[in-house]
Amino acid sequence: MTSFRKILRSGQAVSGPIVNEIRAVGPIKSLALAGHDFIWLDMEHAMYNWETIGTLVQFARAIGITPLVRVTDLSYALIARALDAGAIGVIVPRVESVDQVREAVSCAFYPPIGRRGAGGEGRYGYERRTPSAGLEEVNGQTVVAVQIETMAAVDQIDAIAAVDGVDIVCVGPQDLSISLGLAGQFDHPTFVEAVEHVLRQVQAAGKAAGMVERDASRFGRWHHAGCRFYACNTDVNMIFTTAQSDVQTLKALGGARLE
Repeated sequence: MTSFRKILRSGQAVSGPIVNEIRAVGPIKSLALAGHDFIWLDMEHAMYNWETIGTLVQFARAIGITPLVRVTDLSYALIARALDAGAIGVIVPRVESVDQVREAVSCAFYPPIGRRGAGGEGRYGYERRTPSAGLEEVNGQTVVAVQIETMAAVDQIDAIAAVDGVDIVCVGPQDLSISLGLAGQFDHPTFVEAVEHVLRQVQAAGKAAGMVERDASRFGRWHHAGCRFYACNTDVNMIFTTAQSDVQTLKALGGARLE
């Protein structure tokens, strides 16, 4: 199987949802069967514990959908633990400087690239590896993503995207809109201009440019600006929108119980 990192570097588009509430393996299999390339397990805003993350990450690996974990913050303990659990990559929120991005890379990779400590069986998916072969394999497959969520980060985008070891630079639209004083105004020209600027500069740097949307149809303009990492929808929103659509259809048939 071609590694997720190689797919990203080829320029091929990839998609996956943000997962906040799923705790069982069945829905992860469903997302894989639907054709998604990755799952974004959110430890920043969801209440996951490490045991659950370990279970979901290992199951995702086993069925061929790439597990990415968004950590709560830029921290060696959080980044290294997510990768030791078996995540193929980490997503680091709220970066604003080259130094922060370099620190994220250092935490994620083994020497000589970074300073991650070696240990645990989950990082190999419990397959047998010699220490030297294991380190080489993991360093070759680990994916580091950072999120652009403030105007301070937008102003530094060229330098951030140029950092070696970063594979994905993804816009965090909600926080970026707040930073612009345009909370939730995702069609405002100033917001659109900022996002398109980030996507174009990241693509020019040879990295995967990413965006988050709940509606897949909204990725069209971002694709034209260079987006190739589609973080599309959330598990809760998928349930809500499908249920809401079903209820509206049934209400149209009539019936007091649905009124």
